[in-house]
Amino acid sequence: MRYPEGGGLTAERRALREGIRLQAGVRFAAGEKTAVISKDLRVSVRSVERWRGA
Repeated sequence: MRYPEGGGLTAERRALREGIRLQAGVRFAAGEKTAVISKDLRVSVRSVERWRGA
């Protein structure tokens, strides 16, 4: 079964995830390495790579 946009998350949870992505964006601009961002934000390296690519 597919979830509607948002992956079945509450608005609060979606906002939390968006905040994490925005933190990663600031760190990309600062030139930090993907692995460091991933560890600090407690997300997968693959997620950080996707965000960086976007």
